[in-house]
Amino acid sequence: MTILMKDVLALNLLKNADVCTGEVYVEERQVEWVSVIETPVESFVKENEFVLTSGVGCSESPDQLESFVNDVIQSGASGLAIALGPYIKAIPASVLHLANQHQFILLTLDWKIRFSDILAAVIEEIHDKKREYLEKIENIRKSLLEYILAGESLDVVANHVSKEIDCDVLIADKRGVILGKSPNVNSDLQDKWLLFLHKQLEDDGIYQSFDHIFDWLHYEGGFALQLKIHSAGNIQGYIIVGGFGAEPFSEQEHNEWVMLLEHVTTAVAIHFLHEQAAKETEWRLRDDFVWELSRNSIPSKEAMLSRAKSLGYHINLPYISLVAKPEQLEKSFRSMEHLSISFDHWLHECIRYIEEEAESMAKSMALKSMVTYQQHELIIFLEVTHYEATEQARVYISKLAERLQLLYPSLSLTWGIAKQYGYSCFDSSYQEAKRALEIGRKRIGPASISIYADTKVDRVIESIVQNRELIEMAESVLSSLLHYANERQIDLLHTFTIYHRNRSNVSQTARELNLHRQSLLYRLRKIESLTGCSLDDADDLFLLDLSVRLWLNGIDQKENEYGF
Repeated sequence: MTILMKDVLALNLLKNADVCTGEVYVEERQVEWVSVIETPVESFVKENEFVLTSGVGCSESPDQLESFVNDVIQSGASGLAIALGPYIKAIPASVLHLANQHQFILLTLDWKIRFSDILAAVIEEIHDKKREYLEKIENIRKSLLEYILAGESLDVVANHVSKEIDCDVLIADKRGVILGKSPNVNSDLQDKWLLFLHKQLEDDGIYQSFDHIFDWLHYEGGFALQLKIHSAGNIQGYIIVGGFGAEPFSEQEHNEWVMLLEHVTTAVAIHFLHEQAAKETEWRLRDDFVWELSRNSIPSKEAMLSRAKSLGYHINLPYISLVAKPEQLEKSFRSMEHLSISFDHWLHECIRYIEEEAESMAKSMALKSMVTYQQHELIIFLEVTHYEATEQARVYISKLAERLQLLYPSLSLTWGIAKQYGYSCFDSSYQEAKRALEIGRKRIGPASISIYADTKVDRVIESIVQNRELIEMAESVLSSLLHYANERQIDLLHTFTIYHRNRSNVSQTARELNLHRQSLLYRLRKIESLTGCSLDDADDLFLLDLSVRLWLNGIDQKENEYGF
């Protein structure tokens, strides 16, 4: 525990000491310990140590004293007190010049003052400071627990911590949502931290490792410290403390702040756990209500309005349904090897965060929303405020996907958008979005966005897929392509689908498939030779496209036959 040189000089024993050099630094120079040293210094003086000396061994010449003082300065000592007496009667000008050059605190003492008394007084001052610090920590710990147990907001917690440590304080969850902050927080601190976190999320996603509990960031007011709040091996959020001078901390300062802020992070972690437990019930009620809306299983309009009001939903507004299926969930989980939580725990938390982000994104666009996650699908009813409802939905999906990509870099979503929207058409709109998702996932693949209005042909295909003659025709046209794909691991069906979707544009198709132009041309010739169809003939193109669509609609039954 440290005190300052001004605290040392304020002691009764040193009130008559003469500060020869460095007086302007007494309010910033720290003192961690005190010792008595005579020549030689060698490695006996530690950094931030207040040194006492009688000068014995330096009395024969000013050069000896100058060399001794220089060694003390180089050791990183806080200051040096020389007792004037039989060995050193006055401080030579060369020594004073040396001390001034190094901005070093040099003082002289009356010979009659015993060093043992000074040692005892300085050590007692350090111990008093330590006791005061520990009492302060204990008071902060007790008061924070009282606030948390009383259900106070994190704004109150941040304000209390700010007053106790005289620093700006921000408290945020791990998505970067600021949940509490002290009054009059430096706006640049908040802006710089959000940029800092955005970079962290870009690098590591929402689940960061514990390699660094402390992180520094610079803003116009100085330096700020970001501390990770964690429990059960999982990051819950962050505390950001601003108002520091140039980093880094000394080891002593580091230990002091760790001791102090660990109590703060523990209290905030408890708050997060309490909040999560309280939200779980509300989430379940909201999930159940939105799920029942989508299935039209609420018995009466009155019951629907009553439940909607109690949950804070506004159902007397026009809504459009969006349905999304998260892809590669297990792969995303396995990619984070540092996580100590189970897949089920991670998945539950992931779903909740996705739901919260879906609601937050709607709020940022000044739209109402209702969200649930059921049967491996994210179901969203989004308020419509524009006559181009599907375009508004696309903008929303684009923004949400960008945000989720930041939090979960390896996770992607496949989307379906309903055609129907308006008042009290939740179930029919949901069914359309779900069908659009299913068709788009088969037709285009994962991570696609499909609109129900654009699936007319696919729905026609579905209605005729039971025609055995058509199925046999599709099999005869495509069997060679499927066997080739199985043997060579080259999906010519997908190549044709992208080529046809791009209206036979070779350059655009090559870019989308990430192929060299010549490689694509080779594949297209191979499709023609295997199927006997010309890609330049409109009838052959129609036959190929129809066969592929029929095949894709029956792909679940055909997968095992060809080893897919």
